[in-house]
Amino acid sequence: MNRLALISALCLCAAGCDDDQDPDAADAGPVQWSVALETGDAGALLSVWGPSADAVWTVGGQLDAGAAWRYDGSGWSRAEVPDGPLLNWVHGCGDELWMVGNDGRALRRVGDGPFEAIETGEAQDLWGVWCAAPGRAWAVGGDAIATETAPDPVIIEWDGATWSRPTLPDLDRVSRAWFKVWGTGPGNVIVVGSQGTIARWDGAAWQQELAGTSRDFVSLWGTGPDDIVAVGGRANGMAARYDGERWAHAVLEREPGMNGVWVAADGTAHVVGLRGRALRMPTGGYDYTREENDDITLLHGVWGIDGRPRFAVGGTLDSSPPWSGILLEASP
Repeated sequence: MNRLALISALCLCAAGCDDDQDPDAADAGPVQWSVALETGDAGALLSVWGPSADAVWTVGGQLDAGAAWRYDGSGWSRAEVPDGPLLNWVHGCGDELWMVGNDGRALRRVGDGPFEAIETGEAQDLWGVWCAAPGRAWAVGGDAIATETAPDPVIIEWDGATWSRPTLPDLDRVSRAWFKVWGTGPGNVIVVGSQGTIARWDGAAWQQELAGTSRDFVSLWGTGPDDIVAVGGRANGMAARYDGERWAHAVLEREPGMNGVWVAADGTAHVVGLRGRALRMPTGGYDYTREENDDITLLHGVWGIDGRPRFAVGGTLDSSPPWSGILLEASP
């Protein structure tokens, strides 16, 4: 499978697929995004997260050269990580920080120590990671568009010593990849992926859940077990909400595909996607405001801390490499 083709497919339709959409269909909001970091030839940015406002991480790079940057409250600086392929996602908990990427790559940092490569036993790309507690983490991945091999969507669990695959339920559809993982604790972990697939770990077993769609879910976030938002879509964006009992979804017909979501404590979902889209979606529904962003570079991830600036990251992933990356900042 051609790696470039896969990543391009995951960022599908960034140029041209929504040409029939009205660019002024949603009123621009009062928030203005501005450029805070440009990576140049170091590569695109795919994920941003941090344990505090003065310790924020963003990861990405080029296909064969993963890279990371750290924000210390005053500025961004390049972080030293082991050599290896593209890094796709970052998350941590306690004193443990995880980064995952292509070719089954996983890096771990404990406290202020150096990053170390941790063997996962996987050769497929890992697209997401979520840490519930030190010694408990989950990562997901797979090859979303391969046709010459049998589907092999990846979920792996870190038990403090090794990564291993859990027993998964049979799905009601063919899905080749899980794209992101998020949860509220070790006994409530949710993964989303291609063909509208959702699965949940309840502390005893994994079970499939349905949202009434076969469109790809690309990312998810929430405030608790009864307030979770997943986003995705390709030519048109999509959002789904879980209210503690069931999933429901809506197609965002005036927007292109959505790649990233972060949910503030009040339930407001902040969503980013193709063509530099940045949406603000109040709790409980699917109405949204499109925030002002003069840069139309593809956005892949978003994250914030309540009352502090938000960050969104992306880059020229819809073009042939070498890629360049961008990090935007918006005031609270």
